[in-house]
Amino acid sequence: MKRFCRTFWFFFALFIIAAPSAWADVDASSRGEIDDLKKRIEILERSLFETKSELQSLSEKQVKTAPTDPESEQLRHTDLASVEDADASEQGIRFGGAVRVQYNVKDWDDDNKDRSGDFGFDTFRLNLDGEINNILLSAEYRFYPQDDWHAPHHAWIGYNFTDELQGQLGIHQVPFGLQPFASHNFWFSGAYYVGLEDDYDLGIKFLYKPGPWDLSLAFYKNEELGNAGDAGRYSVDVIRNADGGYAGAQAAGNQESNQVNLRAAYHLDHGGFGNTELGLSGQWGQLYNNITKRNGDHWAAAAHMNGDYGRWNLQLMYATYEYNPKNPESVEVDGEEITIDNDIITMGAYSFSWGVPARADIGIANLAYTLPVNWGPIDSLTFYSDNTVIEPRKSRFSTIWQNVVGCMVAAGPFYTYVDVISGKNMIFMGGNMVGSDADTGRRNTRLNINFGYYF
Repeated sequence: MKRFCRTFWFFFALFIIAAPSAWADVDASSRGEIDDLKKRIEILERSLFETKSELQSLSEKQVKTAPTDPESEQLRHTDLASVEDADASEQGIRFGGAVRVQYNVKDWDDDNKDRSGDFGFDTFRLNLDGEINNILLSAEYRFYPQDDWHAPHHAWIGYNFTDELQGQLGIHQVPFGLQPFASHNFWFSGAYYVGLEDDYDLGIKFLYKPGPWDLSLAFYKNEELGNAGDAGRYSVDVIRNADGGYAGAQAAGNQESNQVNLRAAYHLDHGGFGNTELGLSGQWGQLYNNITKRNGDHWAAAAHMNGDYGRWNLQLMYATYEYNPKNPESVEVDGEEITIDNDIITMGAYSFSWGVPARADIGIANLAYTLPVNWGPIDSLTFYSDNTVIEPRKSRFSTIWQNVVGCMVAAGPFYTYVDVISGKNMIFMGGNMVGSDADTGRRNTRLNINFGYYF
């Protein structure tokens, strides 16, 4: 892991140091071509944004699907404007929503392969966004009929104290690492499955954006539902029990409480070449155990880079996290005394719970290329390769990795993700995130095609 970290930061530093000289070598004619290309892209992006705004002006970027059984999971997302960056200048409430369906083939599931894959209903969601008497409003509720559960995605009220300072109260996105997502694909990065990507909790947040800075400070009293015993939720959180659980889930009785987040990012403008965001994040909170009645704690930290260079987008992030619960020595489950493993923390979402290493380091490297096209209704194609490595700090656990290679097809209000997902020891990919070297899983691959309509 030390070699991995040294290598990661070496290339990160090399990129920052070498970039200025590389930009200086771009000759005048090349800059002219880049400027012309940028203008054409800006015109296309403005047209796309206007179309999206008519359909769903203040909608968030992602959607997820729930597993239909412990070995048949579907977690995804999509690509619309961020609520925090949207313009809510018009008074009144606007309604929208989305419908998504999904097809998948899994190479580790013989029944699935015998059926030539499965096609199912993914998500139905409703959104409302707007402004009334200078108070901002944003909410989204999701339904997953295939697995018989539903839950809020977010719900907050806000106020713009100045042009640079906004406050939000309610269920909103936790400011940590790459925002709004540490991925381009429908499946998210591996950080999502340990609760460190696209997480929403219940609390208060302040967003301050003076000049090139983007600063966020937040306090969360608890996870979004105020009920850590319910795994029927959008965000991945610490769960008290192991209902619907597998792969290391244990009913240890923990829940998140009193969490503080701080995120600072700085934007570098490279003119016609593009722009780079560099940032640091930190979070700390308590873990209350309702069996021992004691408070443990958890913390995480991250450094990230998000660069847009013409049609290219590069995302890099290193994160580390640690959960220190005050667990009981054992619990009784169905009349049997079960010993609690302090090296495993139980996470849950989408009506399932699973075990993750209590302490680990995460490396993320993603690259995407967007190609504007005019193929009938198709506006653009975004190709990407998203990569995650999770290195548990306990040697008894194996390295976890995930790669997603795919393409997002945008056609007006229709978005389609075609993903080839590969992973090893990865939850929802036929693997076990807390498996030992003795039961290390093989590499598994899944073809996932998600179709969505936004209104």
